[in-house]
Amino acid sequence: MKTAAVVLLFARGAFGQTPDAPGPSLLETLRAAAAASPEVLAATRRRDEAALEEPLLLANLDPKAIASYAAIDDRRPRAVPAFEGSRARIDRWEAGLTQTTLLGTEAKLAFQSERLVNATAFRPLNPTVDSRLTFEFKQRLARYFWGRPDRARRARARSGVAAAQAALERTLSDALLRAARAHVELAYADALVAIRERGVEDAKRLLEKYEERRRFGLAENSDVLQAKASLELQEIEAMVARSLAERARVSLGAAVFSSSTPRGLRAGPVDFIPSRSALAVGEAEAMSRVPELMIARHRAESLRWSARLARLDTLPDLSLDASYSFAGLETGYRRSWSDMSTWRHPVSMVGMSVVFPLGFRHETLTRRQADLQLAQAEAEVASIEASARRRWRDVGEQLSLSSARVAAARRLFELEKRKYDSGLEDFKRGRASTDLLVRFQQDIRRAEADLLRAQTDERTALFEAADASGQLTRTP
Repeated sequence: MKTAAVVLLFARGAFGQTPDAPGPSLLETLRAAAAASPEVLAATRRRDEAALEEPLLLANLDPKAIASYAAIDDRRPRAVPAFEGSRARIDRWEAGLTQTTLLGTEAKLAFQSERLVNATAFRPLNPTVDSRLTFEFKQRLARYFWGRPDRARRARARSGVAAAQAALERTLSDALLRAARAHVELAYADALVAIRERGVEDAKRLLEKYEERRRFGLAENSDVLQAKASLELQEIEAMVARSLAERARVSLGAAVFSSSTPRGLRAGPVDFIPSRSALAVGEAEAMSRVPELMIARHRAESLRWSARLARLDTLPDLSLDASYSFAGLETGYRRSWSDMSTWRHPVSMVGMSVVFPLGFRHETLTRRQADLQLAQAEAEVASIEASARRRWRDVGEQLSLSSARVAAARRLFELEKRKYDSGLEDFKRGRASTDLLVRFQQDIRRAEADLLRAQTDERTALFEAADASGQLTRTP
């Protein structure tokens, strides 16, 4: 009877699990964290904003329509009123189109009319209407046609977009890593609570057994006190485990940005774990995918184009100016337009212009500032690359250690089970005590908790490896 009771006591030991309502799976947790993260949303908006820079540059090339009208009543004193007239009234009209190009070309096609009323004996035509159809052309040579700053600006815009995309991947990867850690830690904490609670139940049954034996004089007071101490220890460990589980629920709720209370939140099945191929890609390929390194490299590239623009700005603004127009002159608008349309009165102009600062102080300082910013960015690239390589190697070592710990913990767990089975057989034959079986069962639970911790650390290390190689955002 005694043997059967003890066998029943320990048969309900380390391997029973109380079924719980399943929570969201790990993959569902990752998707919820990515969808609800305000940091990811903000990074997405910054990426979309950066993507507008190049279209904005190209939008400046859209043609523009111009139109103007001015009415002038000129009564200023004249030196010779008899020839110049004492009053002039002018109606001035202009309409046309302007266009700029990526080469810095400024083109303008305009139709202009000016009607002058100025009564004087020496003006055979009064009023007079001067109409012109003009094509104007201005080409900046040094800064634009030769230097092509448009290429630098567009390349800088593309680098900004690439940096913003890498920043988005970094933010998303951080959100996924936080959610994965919180999920696996909650799964570990819930399993640990189950282990500790089974230990409490077994300690209570053991205490009841010893108290019953003491009533029959088969156990000493020290045996009962030892059972009570064991029960107290198991209850403390269960309390700590429950507190750990509650904190893990809070972390998981924060990782998925849930506004509801985390109490009762559970971690569902772990249906996604990054493969070990994350470490098989090689260090060089991994460095080409690390988001923070990509951010630094694209920012350095953007500053490299900014430095080129600063160098171009130190060049003189040399430009070629030309215009060609047809004119017409008559006493009315229609007749003036008809005279212009005969194309018999062309007017042409060709010239050069140059604008340059006398001291070049502002341009020199701007160029020096751009060069310093580029040097700083390149130094940051080297620093971030060194940190990324160190993390990559550290994660590889951590994953190797975690895998070795899992294998060792699994072997220890199997040994503890075999030791308990052997002790149970000895107990049935009267060659082992109850205390020995209690210690053996506690050893099983300790080994089970160690195996659970090692498996959790291995899962976390796999997520760390995927993050260190820039592959965590490729979650299905």
